[in-house]
Amino acid sequence: MNGKEKVLSPNFPDKLRSLRKKKEWSQGQLGKMIGADLQRISKYERGVMWPTMELMVRLAKVFDVSVDYLIRDKENATISKIENSTLRHQMEEVNDLPDKDQETVISFLDAFIKRRKFEDLLHN
Repeated sequence: MNGKEKVLSPNFPDKLRSLRKKKEWSQGQLGKMIGADLQRISKYERGVMWPTMELMVRLAKVFDVSVDYLIRDKENATISKIENSTLRHQMEEVNDLPDKDQETVISFLDAFIKRRKFEDLLHN
């Protein structure tokens, strides 16, 4: 890999723009929060420029997402829609586990959800 290759997801600009718009922040507002100017945020969102790791960490913090989410190619829209940040982070961690471990977590969640639905039926 030469120094000019991009290591970030080609989806990064869209992810950044989407996260910013979801918060209803302007590029200038986001820039102030992470210590960058409006032009730099615009370049990030257009894919013309890539943030330093320090700024990437700041972006992850202000949006309450992982750096991994910002830089990886694989997109998991379901995880990003989870509003509870603790649960979202845990689901991101589960997503990186080996398949066998993921199956165990899925089985547990399935059993829990079925039990909860059954209890709701009994009480209604």
